[in-house]
Amino acid sequence: MQEARVLTHPAFARRRFREIAGLPDSVLDLVEASLVIALEDEPALDIDRYLQQVGEWSEAVRERLEGSRDIERIVESINRLLFDEEGFHGEDEDYYDPRSALLNETLERHAGLSISLSILYLEISRRVGMEATGVSLPGRFLVKFSGTFGQIVVDPFDGGRVLSTIELQKLLDDVYGGGVRLREHHLRSFTSKEILARELAIDRLLILDGHDPYELHDRASVAVQLHEYREAIECFERYLALMPHADDVARVREQIAWLRAWLEQN
Repeated sequence: MQEARVLTHPAFARRRFREIAGLPDSVLDLVEASLVIALEDEPALDIDRYLQQVGEWSEAVRERLEGSRDIERIVESINRLLFDEEGFHGEDEDYYDPRSALLNETLERHAGLSISLSILYLEISRRVGMEATGVSLPGRFLVKFSGTFGQIVVDPFDGGRVLSTIELQKLLDDVYGGGVRLREHHLRSFTSKEILARELAIDRLLILDGHDPYELHDRASVAVQLHEYREAIECFERYLALMPHADDVARVREQIAWLRAWLEQN
């Protein structure tokens, strides 16, 4: 006999999210918060099961470290478990697949967006006693470790690769065409609440109907606010394709032209 699944009312999910978001950064669990975001849309979600799995992965890494605080060993141990053994990888085949934005789907499919993979990486790091923070470059979310060893930036979207300054610059060049130099502010540490806010915005955007012109327009507008200009252009263009006679066609075309000019100049 199949076990009955308990459904969570959306109001409870929202209340639980507010409670988590009100916690101090030092105790805010990004995995739990991310799963609560998904809970509103998937009321049968078993959050405890996913938290237990992340806990088991963290314990496996902790046992391999044997008390070591060596950053290279920590990164190597997390990478081996997540990417070599569990097969986690960046979801680049269909960025707009709504499942890619939800942490529970990332945990199920072992594939996701850079921010969901980074949240998993961050929380495993914290669970084994290593403080880490999120870093947001245009189009890529990363994980940063800082300490007496200096600073190490890891890309969970690319198998946990440790990025050199040259490679970080390359990520900027891919977006800005070489017009923006890597500066200290690009590697600013995001607080847990800032990560949560960004994830919530992306989640809400990506679960929209990609064939609804009005939702595409809204997605493009928020993408502009997030400085995701290439995404904004794509959404605006899809909006125009679906609504060629909309009242704001001229204004949207002007916005696209401005965004393209900005990308070319920066």
